[in-house]
Amino acid sequence: MKSFALFLALAVWFGSTTADAQQAEIETDSASIITTAPAASPSREVWFQKDMEEANQRVLKTRNALIGTSAGFALGLIIGGIGASQCEVIQRVDQNDELICNNTGNVMLPLGGTIAGLSFIGMLTSGIMLGVANKRKREIQRDIRRSQYGRRLRWDIPSGGLVF
Repeated sequence: MKSFALFLALAVWFGSTTADAQQAEIETDSASIITTAPAASPSREVWFQKDMEEANQRVLKTRNALIGTSAGFALGLIIGGIGASQCEVIQRVDQNDELICNNTGNVMLPLGGTIAGLSFIGMLTSGIMLGVANKRKREIQRDIRRSQYGRRLRWDIPSGGLVF
């Protein structure tokens, strides 16, 4: 029964005329529901400001991801380099070269290589995401500038006067 009352309230709210849009009252079995429409929609500047804040957050997150994966890549290279210093390459004349490592090299070389490889993929991905986020931020800034330029003093032909 409550879901029917909610459905009825939404139907009346969305189906009301402009005169009834300010306030609609629905009575149910035990209570009345009063819905009120918002007084005015937010201006374009408010929406631009919200979009700009979201774009700044997105840029900040992707920049942090790029910094983190770059640090991981550097750490992987350092660990891999330490592991490679614990290995020796034995060159043979008629056969393939052989890499002989002690226990430290056997652990650190593959670990460092794995960390560096995965971090490199993360760096590429987050770098692309940062470029897209910066592009979106520049588009929002351009839209804000264009909306501000539109408020300059200009001659309005229908009214025959200067308007902003």
